[in-house]
Amino acid sequence: MNRAWNERAARRLPTALLLSLLGLTTAVACRKPPPDELVYTGRGPGPGGAQPPGSGGLPPDTGGPQPSGSSGGGGAPPATSTGSGATGDATVASTSAATTGAGGGEPVGDVCAPVPIDGGPFSKAKLLAAAADCALNRACEFEAQARALNDRASALARDPGEPNAAAARGAWLAAMRVWQEAEVFRFGPAASSTQPGGQDLRDQIYAWPLVSRCKIEEQIVSRAYAQPSFSSSLINARGLAAFEYLVFYGGADNACSQFSPINASGTWAALGAGDLARRKADYAAAAAADVLARAGALARAWAPEAGSFRDKLTQAGRGSPVYATEQDALNAVSDAMFYIEKELKDWKLGRPLGFTEDCTTPTCPEALESRFAQASTAHLRANLSGFRRLFQGCGEGGQGVGFDDWLREVGSADLADRMLAALSGAEAAVDSLDVPLEQALATDRARVEAVYSAVKALTDLLKTELVTTLNLELPRSSEGDND
Repeated sequence: MNRAWNERAARRLPTALLLSLLGLTTAVACRKPPPDELVYTGRGPGPGGAQPPGSGGLPPDTGGPQPSGSSGGGGAPPATSTGSGATGDATVASTSAATTGAGGGEPVGDVCAPVPIDGGPFSKAKLLAAAADCALNRACEFEAQARALNDRASALARDPGEPNAAAARGAWLAAMRVWQEAEVFRFGPAASSTQPGGQDLRDQIYAWPLVSRCKIEEQIVSRAYAQPSFSSSLINARGLAAFEYLVFYGGADNACSQFSPINASGTWAALGAGDLARRKADYAAAAAADVLARAGALARAWAPEAGSFRDKLTQAGRGSPVYATEQDALNAVSDAMFYIEKELKDWKLGRPLGFTEDCTTPTCPEALESRFAQASTAHLRANLSGFRRLFQGCGEGGQGVGFDDWLREVGSADLADRMLAALSGAEAAVDSLDVPLEQALATDRARVEAVYSAVKALTDLLKTELVTTLNLELPRSSEGDND
């Protein structure tokens, strides 16, 4: 165990806090409680919080786009004491200004620069630099998509009709394509605050599987989305997951029990169709504004300048305040690749297929990732694309430095080739799903199982031969996992 891992373990969330937060989520027979590293209150560090200089953070309120007040729901949340205020164009402008300099991914006008490709001899330092540049590039691209999402959501709040709703749905799908790639880069500022350099930004942007439809619906009634405290409220009713429900689900029912205040008091039933649509639109605008602020913070945290997290990662073992040794940093980056083992294989496929002990029926469709937009297949495809960027290289066609180059450097070209073949097999299996995963689970289970098996062929190599060959540590989530 390295020193960083021991520090993370010592800072795990108290059990009482974990249980209280999980108690707020809707009870689903198929849903396995997520592990510690994904359960937070959604509260970022305040002005006096422990944020290292140059590590980003949310900007002060600059009065970004506001949702309409037609339903009495008010506007998007202003800044709070957590420092999560700025939205709209000002956020993107400040990020662009902060991400100039060397390295890949910095905006050039409204376009993110391509990741630089190093064709020289392999070194571990080059691998860390490539991972940092790719993380910055994905963060930059996502911020651009978050800006478009915010614009479409603001238009929907002004006029909650179908043309604007369709545009908002399209913007969400585009943003999620980039985000699902960025999900794999969960080291540094996107990671949990229990990990070195972590700022919880991933969960602030997309908290799945910690999502509560009932909580969202209770906040539709209470209009909590219009309060200044919304940006520091529980993450199970914010972010991209909340936005999906708000713009893709058109039903007038709710998922809360009869004992929920919105049902017991009749306040949900009292909402007319027009008022419900307006409140959902206002809520979606508030959620999009919050996502944009977090996206800007993530891009700024990776900015290629002195004191940024890119600097902390690439200077590992040479004065980095986060990583005492180069090996610590390499372990952090390799841990991120295990996203496809835990989240993709076990949670996104294993749970719905009934392969986990918490699913007591033949299948558990409630555990699917994107039930409202039916985009679960697209999410799998993007996750594998993100893994390829990190394992093979972030450039076009897998160009650039990746873990496969490290394997070749140590004389394990055969393992590199087998992992790339397994990755291609997993991608082909996902592409073979000619109907949405949500439908295939019900009508063609064998094909979904084939996707699971193809992904498992890759993750088996990842958690056995790769970590052994490169003398890397298994992440805590995979220790003792014999699957």
